[in-house]
Amino acid sequence: MGVRGELFSARAKSKNDRRTYFFNVKENPRNDLFLTVVESKKQEGSDQFERHQIVVFEDDIELFRKGLETVIEYLDGRKPPQSARRRGKNDGE
Repeated sequence: MGVRGELFSARAKSKNDRRTYFFNVKENPRNDLFLTVVESKKQEGSDQFERHQIVVFEDDIELFRKGLETVIEYLDGRKPPQSARRRGKNDGE
């Protein structure tokens, strides 16, 4: 077992480097698996970081995944294609 029970970890940084998201699969001493999703963002004018974390337990992971997929599908349907967004910005829209 890894540091603090970590079995697997992935990181995603925002395009502007203001936020970093950590996705950690952990195991507690009773061998229960869970996911932590952590947002870390640097506080303006400081070297301090603000952290927010949610924990999703293994028996809820499928429910969490379905909810997240539903939200992503909704957001994808509302966004114009990347090329249209760039074109609109350049045209002053």
